[in-house]
Amino acid sequence: MAKKKKKQKKAIVEKEEKKPFNLKLLLMLAGNSVIFFALYETGNYFEFYPTFWICFSLALGFSLAYFIYNRGMSRNKITPEMLPSDWSAVQKCEFIADGERRKKKSKWMLTIIIPLFFVLAFDMVRLFYLDSLKELFKG
Repeated sequence: MAKKKKKQKKAIVEKEEKKPFNLKLLLMLAGNSVIFFALYETGNYFEFYPTFWICFSLALGFSLAYFIYNRGMSRNKITPEMLPSDWSAVQKCEFIADGERRKKKSKWMLTIIIPLFFVLAFDMVRLFYLDSLKELFKG
């Protein structure tokens, strides 16, 4: 009987942790990807050579800012038991809440970082592998 209750509690916890699908975030990522790709391709079309370095610098800058703001991701998945025992319960809760608050506040940066990396990855594939792929499927 005790095993059933533990399984039920575990199932309830797993259901609570499941987050709903965030359509707004998906649309922001898709929209930013289209915008960045269009700007990147426009720069390439008009032979504006610093386009790659601007895109790369933005991606690097936002990635570093995200990493620094979130304190190197050192506060991810920390439980109160992992914190120093001489801290009070209030300090432990504040420490954990600060990590969660920072993660939520910096989420918008990911809507810039991820599309920039997709644009750069697409450009690298096109530069280095497109000719090989064309020859492979040549009929």
